[in-house]
Amino acid sequence: MNFRDHINFRDLGGYKSLDGRHIKPGLLYRSGGLYLMNQEETEYFLSLGIRHIMDFRTKEETDAHPDPVFPGIEMIRHSGITTKGGEEIDFSPTGMSQIGESGINQLKKLKEYYRNIPFDNDAFKNLMAMIVAREVPLVFHCYTGKDRTGVFAIVLLLALGIDEETVMRDFMLSNYYHRDALLRALNDGADKFEEHPEVKELLTMWFGVSEDVGREVISEIKTRYGSPEEYFIREYGLDEDSLWDLRDFYLE
Repeated sequence: MNFRDHINFRDLGGYKSLDGRHIKPGLLYRSGGLYLMNQEETEYFLSLGIRHIMDFRTKEETDAHPDPVFPGIEMIRHSGITTKGGEEIDFSPTGMSQIGESGINQLKKLKEYYRNIPFDNDAFKNLMAMIVAREVPLVFHCYTGKDRTGVFAIVLLLALGIDEETVMRDFMLSNYYHRDALLRALNDGADKFEEHPEVKELLTMWFGVSEDVGREVISEIKTRYGSPEEYFIREYGLDEDSLWDLRDFYLE
């Protein structure tokens, strides 16, 4: 298992934009918990010239598994969780293994919760401001690098003019990096899927990511604001000229 598989770490560089340019490599990284790195991986990480780390985890998560202290790198913790409805969701193994009506309700709550993440999210706004200010290279991460991190990556890639199918491919890559845990969970629960299809979707969201959720995030942005462009104006104060300035710096 390599470094990227181990913590779902990857460079967003290389993705092609709608205008034919590509995101410059070595500037924008996404990841899971950095506390999982061994010494060799830490040395590689330090070789990337990272200036800032945005940790989307809650205080409880960071207290339990603090990131290493890296010399010369600014560590910023700002929870990426939006609490609207989230306090009603049981994220424990019991909650994520429910079946029948309770499982269906859990699934509905989860989808609604993730649809809310891109809105009124101060952590996302702070990180976008850093990116606009060109405070790079930087890495943003949460616990597994797939949910809070995955949703911000959707937002960032849309801001950089990446087409929606490419955005979704990046989102779904987390299932590849978490493939061992996801496959084990799906194999262990397979006997319930025919009678309780909600179990498969819950397990997929627990150990990986759901394509439906990623697409619903994009759809919700359009539903609320009419277009991604209006979303960036209303949520981040980025008008058309600001977006082009952003793309001119981060694309080549």
